[in-house]
Amino acid sequence: MSKRKIFTTIIIPTLLISGLIAVLINNPQNPSPELVLTHHHIDFGTLPEWEGPVTRSVTARNTSKNTLHIQNVRTGCSYAEIAAPAAIPPDREATFHITINPEFLPTDETSATATIFTDSPKTPIIRLTITAAAKRFATFTADVCEFGNILPETTHQQTLTLTVNAPLDTSDIRLLPSNHPKLTWEATPDRSVITLQLGPLKDIGRFASLLTVTFPNQRTLTLPVTANVIAPTTHNP
Repeated sequence: MSKRKIFTTIIIPTLLISGLIAVLINNPQNPSPELVLTHHHIDFGTLPEWEGPVTRSVTARNTSKNTLHIQNVRTGCSYAEIAAPAAIPPDREATFHITINPEFLPTDETSATATIFTDSPKTPIIRLTITAAAKRFATFTADVCEFGNILPETTHQQTLTLTVNAPLDTSDIRLLPSNHPKLTWEATPDRSVITLQLGPLKDIGRFASLLTVTFPNQRTLTLPVTANVIAPTTHNP
């Protein structure tokens, strides 16, 4: 084999391969940062509103050799806040703190999706589902107290059940408008049963009022009270 052929077929390729290997060794490619959550769903369960805000935590890891930056966090609801780290160092963990204020939760169990935005090409968006339900100071078993059709100059009573979950003062139970001469209420000592008495009314037409219960945190439970005063039936001889 000629020297030229040896040079072109063996030596030059060998030098090129050696140079490529040297470049790869001296300039290793660092993988893009990646955010990994230990949980993608957090269930707060049922939160008594009289106990105030509750905080849970979720751990996240940056699995790469580069620093990962948290660009933004959106909770997608008004009752939750998330405290997030600004950045997570390479191959380290950080904690996201989720705080829920049960005062602002809907009555029924609700779910919201928080979105975490990062500078990672692999995980630019991470989603975290938050589930919770509120337990109120008290709840009525009915949505409205309806006396129905009643005759003028008659008296009627309705009994309501109030489920009390935390101490309440009877002064926090009111009728609106207050001091109505023909609508009164009284409660059992444990406030679990409220009896409304309506009448006697003279005017024909629709009657409406509100029974309210003010909680210690200044939230108000409201129950409409309605009736329809109808004219008595007349019989022709």
